[in-house]
Amino acid sequence: MSQPPTADTDGERPWDRSPGGVSIELYPIAVLTAALRLFRLGAESYWLDEVVSVTLVTSNTPYELLVSVPGNDPHPPLYFLLLSGWMAIFGTSESAARLLSALVGVATVLVLYAIGRRLFDREVGAIAAALVAVSPFHVWYSQEVRMYNLLALLTALSFYWFVRIHRERADETDVRDDIWYVVATVLLGYTHVFGLFAILAQNLYVFSRPVVRIVPRSRLTLRRWIALQGITALLLSPWLVRLFRRTMVAHAGETSNVSWIPLPTAETVRQTFAAYLGGYLFGESLPILVSLVVAACLVLALSGDRWTTARNRGAAESDRGAASSDRGTAAATDHGDVPVNGVYAVVLWFVVPILVPIAVSHVVAPIFVDRYSIGASLAFFLLIAIGVRTLSRPTLRYVIVGVLLVGLVAPLPTYYEEDQKEQWREAAAAVESNVDGDDVVLVSRPFAEGPFSFYFDRSNATVVRIDSDASVDEIRASVDGYDDVWVVLSYTDSSTEQRILEAVAERPDYRGPVAEKRYNGITVFGFERTSSNG
Repeated sequence: MSQPPTADTDGERPWDRSPGGVSIELYPIAVLTAALRLFRLGAESYWLDEVVSVTLVTSNTPYELLVSVPGNDPHPPLYFLLLSGWMAIFGTSESAARLLSALVGVATVLVLYAIGRRLFDREVGAIAAALVAVSPFHVWYSQEVRMYNLLALLTALSFYWFVRIHRERADETDVRDDIWYVVATVLLGYTHVFGLFAILAQNLYVFSRPVVRIVPRSRLTLRRWIALQGITALLLSPWLVRLFRRTMVAHAGETSNVSWIPLPTAETVRQTFAAYLGGYLFGESLPILVSLVVAACLVLALSGDRWTTARNRGAAESDRGAASSDRGTAAATDHGDVPVNGVYAVVLWFVVPILVPIAVSHVVAPIFVDRYSIGASLAFFLLIAIGVRTLSRPTLRYVIVGVLLVGLVAPLPTYYEEDQKEQWREAAAAVESNVDGDDVVLVSRPFAEGPFSFYFDRSNATVVRIDSDASVDEIRASVDGYDDVWVVLSYTDSSTEQRILEAVAERPDYRGPVAEKRYNGITVFGFERTSSNG
């Protein structure tokens, strides 16, 4: 008598996996994720922050990046060390440098799938991964030479191993799970200060177990958890000491390199959620339908029996999956190995890295920027997936997911067709094609000098940096003895721009501006020396 097909260790039917052992739904998600992040990867020039990253890495040794640079740069050194090794192999071109972030972005989607699947089921993992795959917010930062996508990946990895160390069954992998958790979490702390808020969310989950009844018991004892956190803190101590000193300086009111950050308000929170959904590209016209669907999914995720533990829900889902053919696949049975309240853990993951830094901003100094919360955005999309999964009718779930995917994809053509970053390569090329050795280029400090000089061949003309508060006499003195004058302005207000231009134009030996060209975030003006004085 033949035996019926048996599920593998993950509760799947044999045909749910490819020959390579990977869940079949991961292939299209991974291909889509990679395609969106690699498409036109090097089409745009570096913008200001990217130039800072590239310049920092190319002008410092790995030892200096590890020891000296963190004293001046507000970010920990891990990303810059990785970028240094990466560019040593692949070069400093836009495509080469951004490829690191693109690959990290692909890995982030795959890890998020694994978290959703382990805490809930394959469908939650697939929906969350698909949403992040097409998210304009994540595509944007997957094509940028900054540490934000690495922050997202390491946040996801830390939470993945956080879930793993709650497993009920004790076996020979216990120590390895602990080690991987510490490794991922320490690397997270050395990537960005907002990684510490993700660690705080994990601690709130564990230490709330004695008082929050919905949090189940697990083999992760408080003693073991405190030991893991002690090791993590010890390994992070060199950076934590520097961070503490910097915090004290900021609290004392001294100017810091993050003083440009505005004080967050309720509108900041709304704009952050809008950014997750493509608000950078939609502006103020974020589709109402998408917003309503997202809000409904979040409400569904926070209500109903999803607050039960994965351990108890896993058995129930398996029973329903066996009895109902419209589920598509049986729920994973490995949930019995993960006694974690999934919704509670994800809510903390989402809320803490947003609300705590906002509170710190009002008590100490402003530190909240939407891109810094990219780790929390993963929990945001995971909650949406949880909400969709609560719907009993598969057809309705497919429709909702379709609406969300279309809504997220809608702004991507604009993203790809139009330059979104500052066009320093184009601005420098335009000036370079019109100057000679007798001309001078005035570049506004501090934000224009770095990116313009990165693309401009300084042997073609003299470049003079001027402060935005430079006096009229200082501006006029900077053009003495030169023929044509080119003024490159960025991050300057209209009054400063007018003052600089008038200081040059009011000299009797110059005429203009005879040329004016505006790029994304940059304005270039040209003044011509009169022939009578040439």
